[in-house]
Formats: sequence, structure tokens, C-alpha cells
Amino acid sequence: MISSIDTIKYNLTLLNKRNERVTYQMSSGEALQNGSDDSQKYNKILSINNNVNTYTSILERIQSSESYNINSDKSVDSMKSSMENIIELLTKAVTGTTTSDGKSAIADEIESEMNTIFSLANTKIDGQYLFSGKSTTVQPFVKDATTGKITYVATDDNKTVNVENNNYATQGLNGKELLYYTDSTTSTQVSVFDDLSEIVNALRLQDSSRNTITQDAADTILSNALDKLDAGYDAMNVAHSKLGTRTATIENYETIVQTKLANFDILQEEYGSADLTTLAIESQSLENTYTALYSTINKVNSLSLVQYLS
Repeated sequence: MISSIDTIKYNLTLLNKRNERVTYQMSSGEALQNGSDDSQKYNKILSINNNVNTYTSILERIQSSESYNINSDKSVDSMKSSMENIIELLTKAVTGTTTSDGKSAIADEIESEMNTIFSLANTKIDGQYLFSGKSTTVQPFVKDATTGKITYVATDDNKTVNVENNNYATQGLNGKELLYYTDSTTSTQVSVFDDLSEIVNALRLQDSSRNTITQDAADTILSNALDKLDAGYDAMNVAHSKLGTRTATIENYETIVQTKLANFDILQEEYGSADLTTLAIESQSLENTYTALYSTINKVNSLSLVQYLS
């Protein structure tokens, strides 16, 4: 009799464990309560979850980079608009009908547009300068307080973003590729700001040190000014095109990563989610088994009592 009771207790313990597992699965919707329930499936679920975490982080970086590029694109658009205004103003200034006072007024307008470009070139979003290359915490363009000369002081290489398991895409533009161009005669790098400063000074009949120059000297400077501005504007367009290509590359990887995450979601559902239909059937089976087991317990208890009274 003791053996029968021990067997019943053992079966009841197993039944309780099985019921605990089914109850957990039905309430949580998860396939496994413990890794020991199915080690192979558990390891698969862990692998899927790790991939989800990895690619979620990658997607966040990609979307941050995409936002960075969108803000850069807006700033470049505004800079190009200012350059177009400057070219229009200079074209007006070099016509023979423009008076000295008129040229001086145009110089003020061009200087204002130049300051706008300077401000845009130093655009800062969420603590990062857009046109500093890798050194996003460094203001890219600085202005000498005495001479007014504007210089690029950040890095010439660009920041990159990890778009998928050690594949990197270029982010944004640096100030050198945006506001410098190569002189076709000397093959040297020329700053758009240097050209603009020279033009403003010439319109005011001044040199770079603010000393007075002759009209002939000013006219010599201005005679080539439009060609220089066109070269600078072309460089901005080339840089803008590069930015568009870089943004398209990042957007393409965003689609790839989002697709992978969607596939991982499917796998998580397949491996990690409980089959509620199967669990409902198992739960009913458990209820029937409990009923049968407690019936057996009652019979054993009755038999034990009869034997005791005998």
C-alpha cells in the first residue's frame, strides 16, 4: 500500500510541474519557462533575440545618420541659395552702370550672405556639427577676430556609420569638400570664403588688410570673380550630389535591416511563442488526469481505512 501511495505522490508531483509549465505558457504566451524545458529551442531563441538586439541598435544608428544627412541637405540647400544670390549681386556690381556707392551697398549684401553661409557651415544639431567630418564636436569654421579670415579647422575625413555587421557607410559632408574647390590653374585648394572676402574688399576698394586700392586694381580682382564663384558653386553642387548618394546608400541599408528585423520577428513568433491551441488541449488533458488521479487517491484512502478497521 505504501508503494501505491508513493507512486501516486510521485505522479502528482510530475503532474503539478506539468501544470505549472502549461499555466505559465498560457499566461505569458512564451514557449519556454526555463532553458531546460528544451535546450535546443532555448539556444535558438537566445540567438534570435541577440540578433534582434544587434540589428535594432544598427537601425537606430542608421536612422540617426539619416536624420543627420537630412539636416545637412537642408543646410547645403540654404548655402547654395545664398551663393546664387551672391552671384546675382556680383553680376550686377560688375556692370558699367553701377556707381561706387552702389558697389559698396552690394558689398554689404554679399558680406551678409557670406555670414549666412558661415553660420550654416557651423550648423549644430543635437551637440554635433554637421560639417566637421569625424570631429563632430569641433566647430568646423572659425573667423579671425582681427582680419575676419574664415578658416576650416576640422577633419578632412567623414564620419562613418555601421550599417550592417562591420559594413560602414559614409555620413554627411566635411567642410573641405563643401566649401573648397581646386583651382584649375594652380591645382591648389581654394576656400570659397577667401574668394568672397576678396570680392567684398574689392567692391569697397580695399585689399585684405583693409588698405585702400585703386579702381583698376579692384576691377582686375572683380574681372575673375564670377569665374571663381562659379567654381565654388560647382564644388557645392558636386558635394551636394555626394551627400545625396550617401543618403541613398544609408536608406538602402535601412530597408535591408528593417527586413531582417521583420524576419527575426517571425522567427521569434515561431520559436518563442506558445501554441495556445495545443496548450488548451493539454490543459484539458491535465484536468482529466487530475480528476482520475484524485479518484485513485480517494479509493486508496478508502481501502486503507477498511484495512485499518479490519
